[in-house]
Amino acid sequence: MNTERTLGKVGFSKKTLAISDTKIPQILMVGMSLTKTRGGISTLIGEILNSDLKDDFAIDYIESQAEDFKGFDKLILAIKAVFLFIVKIPIKNPKLVYIHIGSNASLYREPFFIVLAKIFGKKTVAHFHAGDVDEYLEKQSKIGRKFISRAISLSDKLIAVSKDSANKLQKLAPKNKIEIIHNAIDTKPFAFSPKRFERRGENVQILFVGAMGKLKGETDLADAIMILAEKYPNFRVSFLGFGSENLENYCKKLGIEKFIEFVGAVSAAERFVFFEEADIFVLPTYAEAMPMSVIEAMAASLPIVSTTVGGIPELVCEAEEGFLIEPANVEKLAEKLSILIENKELRVKMGEKAREKVGKQLDFHLYTEKLKNCLLESVRKN
Repeated sequence: MNTERTLGKVGFSKKTLAISDTKIPQILMVGMSLTKTRGGISTLIGEILNSDLKDDFAIDYIESQAEDFKGFDKLILAIKAVFLFIVKIPIKNPKLVYIHIGSNASLYREPFFIVLAKIFGKKTVAHFHAGDVDEYLEKQSKIGRKFISRAISLSDKLIAVSKDSANKLQKLAPKNKIEIIHNAIDTKPFAFSPKRFERRGENVQILFVGAMGKLKGETDLADAIMILAEKYPNFRVSFLGFGSENLENYCKKLGIEKFIEFVGAVSAAERFVFFEEADIFVLPTYAEAMPMSVIEAMAASLPIVSTTVGGIPELVCEAEEGFLIEPANVEKLAEKLSILIENKELRVKMGEKAREKVGKQLDFHLYTEKLKNCLLESVRKN
């Protein structure tokens, strides 16, 4: 992105940007690796960087962490990110520092960049994606909790992805202004033909997408499958996501292997075929902020079976777009899945409502407009 482009060349008025007479605003963004980290946050950040926002801002991105790296490699990446940050601040002189905060160690690492930005006198926006904040903070020392809270509080604006996330964030930063911008996706790749359901036989395909071993409730689903297997011979469950080794062993002990397909981690492009072939989406998770996989499933016209945690109740209305249960309630999970396995008409009806809701409320074009306005407001205050 050439920051020297004039407003006339990109089609924006001085009134629209209200900043410089000659430049679009430079933003320095910090977050997780787009290629070495899997999951909804990295997918969302990638879409942000490739969106129309690049016409409104000159964005320079620094990767600060990667799931695929271990121990020493993680440390090296973090140190490299700090070095790049310190170098780029005086060279690029960004109007704004925009930081994405995830779960666990990210609650230490990314707030450190907020502190650095304030040392350099820069305005900051922190985008809060974490879902299991409470559980993680309970395990930290008093000093650790105080650092996280004070560092996050230094940000000039905080973005939460759901009302539940905003409430958790407000406890960390009680005096800060928090803006809620729900996660969203480009719905066009999920616009599969509704007639695909009419062409199917009696077999019912259930889809699970998530990183296993990270509070996603996959063992609860395995227990529910064992209950369903006694009554229904005509369903299969596909598990998409990394970390399935322990679950595979668990399923073998339960004797339910024939009902299950372990796919492993797949790219965003490869996921589309699984959403297209599915009839039901299930995520019996214990902790979420605003799961991208649920939004994707709704865009694919799938009924949802999930839990009443995080921002999920803001996505799915009970008995409208799907069913919601309390976490760890295996019997209820099996019951709700059985209702959908038996009733194709209900599956289609709920899926249509899910697709309609995402199209009206969670399309990525609407998301980028909200995010653009949020960032522009922060730039103007600089």
